[in-house]
Amino acid sequence: MNKRFAGVLATALGMAAVLFVTTACAGFVGHRPTAPAELLKK
Repeated sequence: MNKRFAGVLATALGMAAVLFVTTACAGFVGHRPTAPAELLKK
């Protein structure tokens, strides 16, 4: 039971981390319109 709980907890934390990073990146790019242009140049 502990292994299953740990797996569920890890999955939940992983999803939360991905969601947080995605939101942070979207907010960062939204606040800085020059970021996409610089990425397109590369």
